[in-house]
Amino acid sequence: MALTFIQITDHHIGENENSLFHGYHPAHALRSVLRHIAEHESFDFLVSTGDLVDRPNSYNTFCQLLQLKPAATVPGPALISSEGLRDCPLYLLPGNHDDRDNFYKHLFASSTPAGTLMNAAFQHKGIQFLCLDWGPGDQAITHPELIAFLESSLSSGLPSVLFTHHHLVPLGDPFMDSFLPDPAEAQAFWKIVERQQQQILGIFSGHAHLTYETVAAGVPAYGLRSTFYQFATLQTELIRLLQAPHYRVVTIEQGKVSARIVEVEL
Repeated sequence: MALTFIQITDHHIGENENSLFHGYHPAHALRSVLRHIAEHESFDFLVSTGDLVDRPNSYNTFCQLLQLKPAATVPGPALISSEGLRDCPLYLLPGNHDDRDNFYKHLFASSTPAGTLMNAAFQHKGIQFLCLDWGPGDQAITHPELIAFLESSLSSGLPSVLFTHHHLVPLGDPFMDSFLPDPAEAQAFWKIVERQQQQILGIFSGHAHLTYETVAAGVPAYGLRSTFYQFATLQTELIRLLQAPHYRVVTIEQGKVSARIVEVEL
């Protein structure tokens, strides 16, 4: 039985829907992406791999923009009805811009203890999806509870997909690669991935605002251009790019993953 999901990432919604960042309109961009998805795609669920908002007080705007019905528990799904989508299931990961307390308070009906990292799992059509939390900082941190959660979840033997906010593979950009987890500490993670590479179908990340596809520890690793503006660095200078946002359509059938990128003109 085929399963299709759509990844979106890094929306950085501001304090109100008209908020601009260096002239960029993140709410308009996210609406445009959701409208394109509603008009062109058939799928089982959406997943956003973090940085939903840019400020801790922006969740009301995010929820109103998506007409979001909170999820019962982490990681969802919440239901959204926006730009032609009607009660569309959306799974949510926190990014480094997502204040954990406000993230839980606005997006989930059940209470979650303050400061809790969101390592959580859900299943769909026989596939296990693991949401891994590398922490609220810009740099990914290999927390012991993440490693314990990953090992325990993979002991189920189910084919699994890993979702993370932080990117985990070098991109050749000194600015973005400074956010990678410490290699010595991340060895525990990569050893598990390498050992379970036949079980892990792919790793899907955000954070870098960059679309890429590579292989790490024998497993496909995917990054995605944000619905916010994109980044590049020139020596030590950070450059903001006006590139069209992407979303990724992923289909899993008979243990095989196929993915395509869709660019949305603004």
